[in-house]
Amino acid sequence: MDYFLQIYGTLPRAGPGSNELTRRAFEMMSNLPESAKILDVGCGPGMQTVELLRITSGTVVALDLLPEMIAQVRARAENAGVSDRLETLEQSMTEMAFPESSFDVVWFEGSIYFLGFETGLKKVKNFLKPGGYVAVSEVVWLKPNPPAEAVEFWKEYPEIDTVAAKLDVIKRIGYESVGHFVLPATAWTEHYYNPMEERIADKTAEWSGIPEAEAVLKEARNEIATFRKYSDYFSYAFFVMRN
Repeated sequence: MDYFLQIYGTLPRAGPGSNELTRRAFEMMSNLPESAKILDVGCGPGMQTVELLRITSGTVVALDLLPEMIAQVRARAENAGVSDRLETLEQSMTEMAFPESSFDVVWFEGSIYFLGFETGLKKVKNFLKPGGYVAVSEVVWLKPNPPAEAVEFWKEYPEIDTVAAKLDVIKRIGYESVGHFVLPATAWTEHYYNPMEERIADKTAEWSGIPEAEAVLKEARNEIATFRKYSDYFSYAFFVMRN
């Protein structure tokens, strides 16, 4: 039994965000073709995928390694009446390869950390049409000298850095920064940590005495507690850039 998926794979989103923030990032992109082709990398359960389909008349290619996530995004698109413009690809983002200039937009909502910020931006550059856009939500430090406990929590993602440092990476790779904004605390709680806490409560008694399951619950509780304690020091930021 995959205990991790029973917690994280059943949430409305695979990370912080909201439909409003997806729209805000998308609205930074100008002069897109009416039927833009969008690659949603690491789509997860697809909340942002469906929102992109709602606010455009183009096609979205939703890519995720997990069949459970692909099934969810298909079901959501069907329920929203936009499945005719959805394509899905069950594949690791490390293996994705598309012809040059395939997409008008590449979208990484809470997923680029699987590749790393710099590696991910370099990897998709050739997929983008000239003048195409990349939108990325990425974890950042909001203040200098974060507490040791917060640093320890994020040590498995060494690319966490300041907004200014991320903008330097964007420029160095050869993108033009269009804009960025920091996600509010509600983006972490409303569709992510609040439903996660409900899921933890549902499973605590059922999984009692199962070491693998209890480890997943402990990790999830620690993640939530770290955010609630240190949310002044870190968040996600959305970065929009042009090729």
